[in-house]
Amino acid sequence: MVLQLAPDYYNSSIYRSLFQALEDRGIVNQVYVADNVNVAAQPEDDKNIIVASKAFSPIERLLFFPKQRFIQRHLHSSIRMDSIDLIHAHTLFSSGYAAYQLWKEQHIPYIVAVRNTDVNTFFRYMKHLMPIGWKVLQHAKKVVFLSPAYKQTVLSRYVPARMRQAIEEKAVVIPNGINPIFLDEAPDHSYDPNTIRLIYVGKLMHMKNIDMLLRVCDKLSVDHQVSLTIVGKIIDKKYAHIADSRPYIRYMPPAPPEKVRDIMRENDIFIMPSLWETFGLVYAEAMSQGLPVIYTRGQGFDGWFADGEVGYAVPPDDVEAISQRVLDIHTNYAALTTRCRQSAMRFDWQKIADTYTDIYNTLKTE
Repeated sequence: MVLQLAPDYYNSSIYRSLFQALEDRGIVNQVYVADNVNVAAQPEDDKNIIVASKAFSPIERLLFFPKQRFIQRHLHSSIRMDSIDLIHAHTLFSSGYAAYQLWKEQHIPYIVAVRNTDVNTFFRYMKHLMPIGWKVLQHAKKVVFLSPAYKQTVLSRYVPARMRQAIEEKAVVIPNGINPIFLDEAPDHSYDPNTIRLIYVGKLMHMKNIDMLLRVCDKLSVDHQVSLTIVGKIIDKKYAHIADSRPYIRYMPPAPPEKVRDIMRENDIFIMPSLWETFGLVYAEAMSQGLPVIYTRGQGFDGWFADGEVGYAVPPDDVEAISQRVLDIHTNYAALTTRCRQSAMRFDWQKIADTYTDIYNTLKTE
């Protein structure tokens, strides 16, 4: 049995998709969730899901060790550790430390994933916890990075030189997968060479660099016909009237995956130059519909493809560079859209689950 330490389980569909695909391959999962969760409001009643009964206060969430002590006590009281063959911690700090403690006490091997919060919050701002991250990485059997960019960032910037080789040798890069409906055979893309049809799908907030996106569109619209479709929840109130701010903007509230897929098919280029991004499934979803992508250099999606293969990595603060890359895509569209559809298949959950299953089975027999 694999103990899945997934603190964000109820806020992200990726865990359900992964765990279901693993179960289809004979992997038995015990899912442990330690976060602020209203269990009664959740749609599932699954005996394989255990939720920490304590709701952590905002202050308590910042107190790393008291929270971890509670998690350890609750894990021991709610799970038979002698039934666990392997632990998969889905974050380096929040769940990785719990896996590390169980390894010390119970000698249960673990693998650990490194995510956006680990890189852009814990490593960057919580320097006092950095040695914890090093310990977790050192003793993990495998270290999973969601992208080559995050692997490079962590190893070169946050891991001491004396540890790098050992950690790199057990590092693997495995992406998240996309909803299967995006991998259904898409109709031929209707490309309009006379209009630059851009689409953004995501929350409207500072982290997503919305202001830069608008500046890019403003610049492009001086010499070209531009349309920008925005789909997502308005988080920052400054964007409450974004639909009225430019004549070329069409705003739509959050929509189910099937609707998002159909809206993508009405556009030509996906653009999201976020300030930081853990992986960015929406880039892969857009690719599956034949849309070349503009993504942020050095962040989650960067490194999966060579520049110009399915789109371009851009500096998030350079309006000139981003605008030029949009034009590069526009003038070389046919080749890019074909490669996007073909390349999107690497984000199939079935292939990803095969990779994890091989890792699990290898570690359990060592």
